[in-house]
Amino acid sequence: MTADEDGTVTAVNRHGATITIDANGERGFTPVEMLLAALGSCGAVDMVELMRKQRAPVTPLAVEVEGEKGDHAMAWLRVTYRPPVPVDPVKLERARSKTAEDLCTVSRTLVRSCPVEHAAAAD
Repeated sequence: MTADEDGTVTAVNRHGATITIDANGERGFTPVEMLLAALGSCGAVDMVELMRKQRAPVTPLAVEVEGEKGDHAMAWLRVTYRPPVPVDPVKLERARSKTAEDLCTVSRTLVRSCPVEHAAAAD
């Protein structure tokens, strides 16, 4: 990642895809929006795949991520999956449960918490 003079941060993944992060959200996602997008997209990928394996495809799957920001952290987060067509509720719950409890790394990390180190390195 590179913090730019204009107040944005540019993140580049190993494939060269870029995304812009902006504290005000005017030129890109805010850091909190990135967190919500990471959570929602992680769950969405898993849900779509699990439903496909159960022969109950749900694409395009609408995903809503909402939460409340406290003083220095999110107080709560909720991910809601909205299939475009009626699906078997047992299959949907099975996929939702597996996604939340076993598969979505972002969600599991947030729920369980993890140490975060902030390091500075002057090379």
